[in-house]
Amino acid sequence: MYQRQPTADTERPGRTMKRGELRKVDPVPAGVFLRNRFAPPLVGIGLIVAVLVSSCGSSPKPATGPSPKPANGNVTVESTEALKSDDVTNGGVAGTGHFTISGAIADAGAITDYRTVTGDKILIRRVAVGQKGTITFLITLYQSASAPGKWTITSATRTYTGLHGSGTQVVDNYTSTPATFVLAGTVSQ
Repeated sequence: MYQRQPTADTERPGRTMKRGELRKVDPVPAGVFLRNRFAPPLVGIGLIVAVLVSSCGSSPKPATGPSPKPANGNVTVESTEALKSDDVTNGGVAGTGHFTISGAIADAGAITDYRTVTGDKILIRRVAVGQKGTITFLITLYQSASAPGKWTITSATRTYTGLHGSGTQVVDNYTSTPATFVLAGTVSQ
């Protein structure tokens, strides 16, 4: 590397330098800064990157409010549905509509019933898709029995992950238009 000398009378052993003459200079070791000399470009870029990285850091977590409390207690699920027909026996969609759930859980949204019939046993898989997550109820009915159907929760997502529960179907107006159903029971999470 060559450097222009600022004075005319800079001496080296055995030789006199003239004004404007270039002389060979040893390179500066990495990380050493000389007075009145610019830092090498890579060092300057490294410093800029270090400042940017430290200022970006980890972004603050968004304010989300308190985390939801686990659902424990009584619930009532009311649904109003347009049924296709009693002929759905293969697990297909038997009805669609809207639901509201109250008690230990408060939510509302769309509901879909899937109906399977095997002999005297009727299984209704009622899928409630609310604003906070999805809950799937399995309702077991018997054609020969006048007792109310029994339900259990088979799966739950998002806020309802880990939700378990059971109860009875206390209203089963499948012959009305629209059909209305009410599930009552308890849940825990």
